[in-house]
Amino acid sequence: MDFTFTPDQQDLRRMLRDIAEDHCTPERVRSAIDSSDGYDAALWRLVCEDVGLVSIAVPESAGGAGGSFVDAAIVLEESGRGLWPVPLLVNLVVAAVAPGSGSAALVVGTDVAARGNSLAGIGSHVIDGHRAQRLVVATSGGLWSVAADARGVSVAGSRSLDLTRWLATVEFADAEAERIGDAAAAARAVDVCRVALAVEAVGAARHCLEATVDYLKTREQFGKPIGSFQALAHRAADLAVMVEAATSTAYYAAWAVADSPAELPVVAPLAKSVCADAFVRIAGETIQMHGGIGFTWEHDAHLYFKRATLTQALLGDAHVQRRLVATRAGIAEPSR
Repeated sequence: MDFTFTPDQQDLRRMLRDIAEDHCTPERVRSAIDSSDGYDAALWRLVCEDVGLVSIAVPESAGGAGGSFVDAAIVLEESGRGLWPVPLLVNLVVAAVAPGSGSAALVVGTDVAARGNSLAGIGSHVIDGHRAQRLVVATSGGLWSVAADARGVSVAGSRSLDLTRWLATVEFADAEAERIGDAAAAARAVDVCRVALAVEAVGAARHCLEATVDYLKTREQFGKPIGSFQALAHRAADLAVMVEAATSTAYYAAWAVADSPAELPVVAPLAKSVCADAFVRIAGETIQMHGGIGFTWEHDAHLYFKRATLTQALLGDAHVQRRLVATRAGIAEPSR
């Protein structure tokens, strides 16, 4: 089994780095944060219309680029590096589980019930749900698709702890929906979202580590770079090991989405737990190891720490994810 990135995937990564350098600088990210709707519309048009990143993992027969979810994972990792203020993650997830037209969002409907072909209940913490034209709803009984402006659907978006990512609350009042999958399809959709969050977290965590290492190399005390001090060098080394382990876990899960569906129920929550925890630890250390400047709001480390904190909470924290791993692997009884 060869997990080496192909030349095409390496070219994809370079293209994404170029996009970030030209269109997603820290200044543009902060400008998007300060805008009334909290995202970069020009970057979103580039991503969707000019480059076609949203359909990268959609089969050619369905109008996509015909790539795998590993290709989508590369996009997610690189977008995580720069905290791209666009609804890319949710659209890549929905494209992988329920391709269709228009922008979309995934509603994890733990409090949504289906009665016949209609939905009732409330879906909370829907990533960029207020920007979607189509809602894909994962309930305990199946996977559903409904237009965001359909009768009986109410969507309200608001800023979250992570200033680069809005969340929405979606209310269904006997909204007519189309059933597009069974309970297994719904569970897979949520697991794909877990993997997407994990891969995105790896990209952001790696950026934090690289920024910290650069600072340790240039900041001097007593006439020496502070990175030469053993205590700081060992802390940075521990973070490097952590981010590499998280990367391997995330990409194995991305590979499972594409090629090993039987493993996905276990590796998806595992990846979410490992990668989100690594991101929180590394983002926190980034603030600490930058010293006084790291504690100022003007430093971008705070944007990454807020993204890390939200990522860890979405779909359940590490305890929830590990319980899922144990239950699905058959080494623990299901929680009651």
